[in-house]
Amino acid sequence: MSDPAPIKPSLVRENLQAPKANDESRTAVKELLLADYLNFSESFWKNEQTGETRVNWFIGIVTAAVGGLIGLTTADNRPTGEPLRMIFIVTLVALLAFGIVTLLRMLKRNETTDGYKKDCDRVRQMFRVYFDDDSLLRDYHPFGKKSGEKSAPRKRGGLADTVVTINSLIIAGLFAAWSFPFGEGSALNWTNPRLRIIYIGGPIMFVAACLIQARGIRVRKAKSYDPGSVHGITDWIAQILGWSDIKDGVDPKPTHAGGIVFRSNNVRVEYLLVGPKEEIGEWIFPKGHIINERNEKPWEAAVREVQEETGVVGKHICVVGSDEFRARDEIVRVEYHLLEAQPSANQSEKRRKAWFSLRDALASLTHLDNQELLLHAERIRAAIFGKERN
Repeated sequence: MSDPAPIKPSLVRENLQAPKANDESRTAVKELLLADYLNFSESFWKNEQTGETRVNWFIGIVTAAVGGLIGLTTADNRPTGEPLRMIFIVTLVALLAFGIVTLLRMLKRNETTDGYKKDCDRVRQMFRVYFDDDSLLRDYHPFGKKSGEKSAPRKRGGLADTVVTINSLIIAGLFAAWSFPFGEGSALNWTNPRLRIIYIGGPIMFVAACLIQARGIRVRKAKSYDPGSVHGITDWIAQILGWSDIKDGVDPKPTHAGGIVFRSNNVRVEYLLVGPKEEIGEWIFPKGHIINERNEKPWEAAVREVQEETGVVGKHICVVGSDEFRARDEIVRVEYHLLEAQPSANQSEKRRKAWFSLRDALASLTHLDNQELLLHAERIRAAIFGKERN
């Protein structure tokens, strides 16, 4: 039987803790989650509206300024020569500064919007795990993506792209104002070489400004995704100009691999969890670094780490999904694989371990994203081996 397509939930979290099954009041937890979901949803839409208002203000100011410049050039007592050039340049520089600030605010608004989407997704995950016993919310994805998956890239033509286009037009206008032969009698003569420079250089400046701003947006996304990827203004400029090998943070390779290990005796299916000795109440999946120097594949690292940490030999079945979290100053990306425990005489272990039924494992796992991964792993296991959950 062919393996099902990998399901990849991925959460960026900061020690996200899951409530335990023995909480005193499930009703209080549900009410808190509903209140949080409502707050995140309202904040999401207010943040979107604020971004639209900011762009509308920018467009209005640019339109008014351009209209003023046109009116100035057609006035009877208009300035001529270099004074007129300086008026154009100062006005366009001020508009460009305002445009850059607006673009940065729009990028911050987009990051905040993505954060609210993730917060809402966390609440829905907790509802699925703790309150949706009939799996009614399994395929409920209001933002157009499956729970935990990375958000799709934003479509072109959004508000940030609108600001980029206006900024590029302003930069092209600055080039034209700097090159235009103000005060010359042949200023509008098509044979004037300075006009030819504007005709050729203006479009080039527009395209270059668009590309540089687009590159800067990708660098900002990479920095927000992995703060260790860009260091200071020098690396930022090098990355924008393409002189750096820093990646844009799109579909990064996993740094760690982990195993979701199960065993079955045709009556009961159990899953393997581990925990540090000093934290008796913490239970997680075994995982560890991928050894890139050996060209180790993620599934090989998962099998190796499980055996090193627990003494259990696992047979690789398939990829389950991925998890992502911040540890100190680095982003840890873990790819989890479904493993079937094999009989083994050597059961030496570095960490405490225990086998749990699916229900007990869900109640014992410390982190919510691990619970979501376990649910996906169980669905895959049941589809491959044709066995029901327990």
